[in-house]
Amino acid sequence: RCPRPSEAIFGILRELGGPGGRSVPLPQALQVLGARGFTPAQVSAALAEYEGLNVLQVNPSRSTVTFV
Repeated sequence: RCPRPSEAIFGILRELGGPGGRSVPLPQALQVLGARGFTPAQVSAALAEYEGLNVLQVNPSRSTVTFV
């Protein structure tokens, strides 16, 4: 089955974090996600969705995604 864009984006973020990874630089993530065909709107929606679920946090300067 094809995951929803937000599920696919979250999976890619987890991959970028590596095993036991706690955070990912957001500019690097945006570059990788853009190369895989995701739009900035899809990425923003996914980040907002998973922040709302308290699964990840984006710092105030929007430079790092941290997994909770």
